[in-house]
Amino acid sequence: MDKSDHIDELNRIASGLKNPVFPKIFAVELCADCDLNCSMCHHDQMKRPKGNLPMALWQKCADEIAEVAPGTNVWFSFCGEPLLMPDRLIEMLKYGEKAGLRSLNLNTNGMRLTNDVARRLLDTSLSTIVIGIDGFEKTTYEKLRFLGNRDTVYANVEFLLEERKRREHGPEIMVQFIEMEDNSKEFAQYRDHWLGLGATVKLRRQLSWGGKFETAIEVANEKRIACPWAITMMHVFWDGRVPRCPGDTEGEESAGNAWDDTLVNLWGNLRGYRQLHLDHRFDELPTRCDTCTDWKTGASVKLRPGQANHQDRPSLSR
Repeated sequence: MDKSDHIDELNRIASGLKNPVFPKIFAVELCADCDLNCSMCHHDQMKRPKGNLPMALWQKCADEIAEVAPGTNVWFSFCGEPLLMPDRLIEMLKYGEKAGLRSLNLNTNGMRLTNDVARRLLDTSLSTIVIGIDGFEKTTYEKLRFLGNRDTVYANVEFLLEERKRREHGPEIMVQFIEMEDNSKEFAQYRDHWLGLGATVKLRRQLSWGGKFETAIEVANEKRIACPWAITMMHVFWDGRVPRCPGDTEGEESAGNAWDDTLVNLWGNLRGYRQLHLDHRFDELPTRCDTCTDWKTGASVKLRPGQANHQDRPSLSR
């Protein structure tokens, strides 16, 4: 994809953005700790307290989402690794299904995706499991996913895929590749390996996490669009705080707390901020938005087994 195609893609995304009464995506932080120290992640810079999401808070959120928008894409994903607490995660997934949530999803680094955990996850109503891997060669993976073990995570995901094949129903298994300078030459090998095993391959560009990282995405500010992350996503920290957007990883510009208010009201508190984006009044946005480049990332590419155009998707524009 060349630069002009990427700009066309951004404009296509922008044309579909509205100011919704409830988010399309709801991401909940099961725990704020992580067992890896990834090069593209802000986690080691976090200063806010770390803790675990209480079951009662999840039940409150799940019940509210089920009442107003049960089709919302609910993700156990944000600033920590959910599989540090597999028993709690599975308990929450079962409650979410019972409450009536129709799209429950998991994002994990896969290091703690043991055979037992894999089987138990496949017994839930998960729609999608995304495993962030980002490298084919051992040296590349372990450089980008510091403290991870390439052979362990590959074996874990390969078992998950084999176990999924044995079942008539279950979640889509995606392996995610964040394209960076250090790994882009490995994508073809990565793609062919995982597609051959039945996984969906998700290729996406690197985030700046609210301006915390420089990225290689080259789009002039004159082409700026409303930030899709801010328009479509709502996040809840483990302690109930709702940050303004995923770039506000410390919750410094909080919309309130899910313990104290409804999700509908908390999302409504951010309506004016979203409208500034949609009206392109970018100079009135919080200072953090001046350096954030996450609006540039565009859509991910998902390659599924059996598709005919795999060789036409060697990389994204950079």
